[in-house]
Amino acid sequence: MARSILRTVAVAATCLASTTAARAEITYCNSFGRLIYIAIAYPQSNGTFISRGWMSLDKGKCSIFDTALRVKTFYYHAESSWVRTGRRRSREVWGKGQKFAIWDNSNFQYYNAQNRVLRSTLVEFTQGPVADDGDVSATVTFSSGSSTVSTK
Repeated sequence: MARSILRTVAVAATCLASTTAARAEITYCNSFGRLIYIAIAYPQSNGTFISRGWMSLDKGKCSIFDTALRVKTFYYHAESSWVRTGRRRSREVWGKGQKFAIWDNSNFQYYNAQNRVLRSTLVEFTQGPVADDGDVSATVTFSSGSSTVSTK
């Protein structure tokens, strides 16, 4: 009987560990040379989208956008901090494809984000992977001129 109880406890611990390991999360990593700002957009059950930003990410760092976010797919947009070279200012921008609303000067959360809302601007976002079953887990890494996505 003691073996049976120990075996049941071991199976329960294994199930709990595998459930924890399968936790969905969207991680962003900055392999670019300067601070970057990240926005995310994701679908709602009614077919509309929410866009949210900005998460700042220092060079060489990684961070999860929102630990409670559970979605089948997501879109991302990022912008580097501005740099002055002589008389010119420049920055790197990542995002191609679908346009969603952002607010340039402060944090935002827009519902119906596939449309221009309030004082927003529509900019391009890149779609991340799509989960066949359950929630997506992925890492997006930003580097000079490109971004790469890997699934977990």
